Amino acid sequence: MRFGRSARAAVIGLALTLGAVACSTGGSTTASAPPSSSAGGLEKTKLKIATLPAIDSAAIYVAIDQKLFEQEGLEVTPQVVQAAPEAIPMMLNGEIDAMFGNYVSMFQAHDKGSLKLRILAEGSRAAPDSLSIMALPNSPIKTPKDLEGKTINVNVLHNFQELALAQVLKANNVDPATIKYVQVTFQNIMPSWQGGQIDAAYLGEPLVTAATSSMGARKILDPASGPAAEFPISGYVGTQEWYDQNPKTAAAFQRAIHNAAKLMENNREVVAKVLPNFTQIDAATAATVTFPYFSSNDNPVRLQRVADWMLEARWLNKGIDVKTLMSATTSG
Repeated sequence: MRFGRSARAAVIGLALTLGAVACSTGGSTTASAPPSSSAGGLEKTKLKIATLPAIDSAAIYVAIDQKLFEQEGLEVTPQVVQAAPEAIPMMLNGEIDAMFGNYVSMFQAHDKGSLKLRILAEGSRAAPDSLSIMALPNSPIKTPKDLEGKTINVNVLHNFQELALAQVLKANNVDPATIKYVQVTFQNIMPSWQGGQIDAAYLGEPLVTAATSSMGARKILDPASGPAAEFPISGYVGTQEWYDQNPKTAAAFQRAIHNAAKLMENNREVVAKVLPNFTQIDAATAATVTFPYFSSNDNPVRLQRVADWMLEARWLNKGIDVKTLMSATTSG
């Protein structure tokens, strides 16, 4: 079965929604105006932040578009990278001030001692129906219990997809240890699924809608439900050293990100407007895609789940007290 233009756009949208490895759009975006006079007291006024061409990182682009950084006296230049791990050495070498990335990768780097982490601001959380475990129409998989012993795709092994799903499976009386995960590129999900290499597909919007309408696929389980509701995915992080040297700048950056998220909560148009500027999602797809939740405040309790589940999965050598890594919230 071949997919039309809308389904191909959905494949792109899935990759970007999950913040996975994707091609750069070929350039960075800069603030449209110089910092305002409110910059007094900031240690730095010009920041370079590594981002992914992903919906999850939209807050930084909304903050630029709505001049929220400018109001804080900041000029922020996003630098697009293909995957979050490649930005870590850039940050350690001082090539960038901070980065946007998924918490699992950041906590793993912190645990190994390769990065002394400081969370500057939370970014995105999984929203209902933004992710889905799906089966083909003729599949014997009808219920979550039928997933036991089956093969499911993930974009990266031992990352947030697998971590969240394990908790949801347990909540549905499914033994997560019986699931076989295979790493499949987004371009190969559909061929692998239809060819029988995977039994059920781990999809995100807008590909969920495309698979339902084009293939008659059925939803089996929402990985962002139950214990994984509002599962924290990604955030803005820096090094502890950078934070110690630039506390006022860090607070100003956090306020702008939080204010952008507040604006985005009830106004999806401001998000849809910027997506074509830094992703491969066109305006038509941007108008219909399901967005993640964007965090307008930082919550150590919900973020602690990520570290606790990683320790439970033995992805960490020791526990992490997430609260000690978080910046003080300066916005209301």
